[in-house]
Amino acid sequence: MLIFKKIDLLFLSYIFITSILIIMGWQSATNPLELLLIRAIMLVAIIGLICFAEKHKSSFIFLLRQTYALILSGYFYSETVFYNKLIFNNIDPLLEKIEYYVFGMQVSVQFSEIITNKLFSELMYLSYFSFYLLIASFTLLLFFKSKNTFAKAVFQLSASLYIFYIIFAVFPSAGPQFYFLFPENSLPDAYLFDNIMHFIQKVAEQPTAAFPSSHVGVSVIILILSRKILPKFYIFILPIVFLLTLSTVYIKAHYAIDVIAAILIAPIVLYWSNILYRIIPNKSMFEKVKIK
Repeated sequence: MLIFKKIDLLFLSYIFITSILIIMGWQSATNPLELLLIRAIMLVAIIGLICFAEKHKSSFIFLLRQTYALILSGYFYSETVFYNKLIFNNIDPLLEKIEYYVFGMQVSVQFSEIITNKLFSELMYLSYFSFYLLIASFTLLLFFKSKNTFAKAVFQLSASLYIFYIIFAVFPSAGPQFYFLFPENSLPDAYLFDNIMHFIQKVAEQPTAAFPSSHVGVSVIILILSRKILPKFYIFILPIVFLLTLSTVYIKAHYAIDVIAAILIAPIVLYWSNILYRIIPNKSMFEKVKIK
């Protein structure tokens, strides 16, 4: 017996939608067969995890069972570059114009030129890195302190990330670090975390997924969720999210307009995540479905 949960159907739906996008962009995609093969491997692994979780009950298996879609979102983030030109080309020229119209300058370029102190740069790189710690700490705190809301909150967070990725596929933007040329795209120096973040950017970042900033948007969503279910955590991370927001512009990962758009759209993305949670059927509808 194979029992699907809401998080499984969310994951399978995203796999299906993005596989269609890969097929539609077959001519322009890089190694589309490889992308589809990776999906096939993921599906086999996840089906195996679901079957294993039904027979072996433990806290770790339960945690992995609920969070695998969130964990794999890291791969899906950079993957959008392979199928994000189906409707529009990169909208960076438009964002550059809007940025200058709103602020009278390119904030991502000027910010790091105005403040060149290495300690401040270190703080900015550390703040940008804190995004990954923010997701992990939020998830683990929910798991240990609020199991009643754990599954729903992790679903909301995973669905929010996937919604952002669909937006990136429709409205591709490379971001300042990829769009601008030297010296405008040069990154500020720090002591330690600049090297760590440069490595992460080299491995995981692609010229895509800039508008709106999912780093800021998802951080705001975590704030919204935490305020209701983890109020002490909300107070603790409030200044961290503020610094993280600044850092996305300082290290030229995003335009300032990306940040504004993310803050405005975050509640809407969370709303649609809630809609998905309500309309995706409960596992009880699948309890009598036998997979032979």
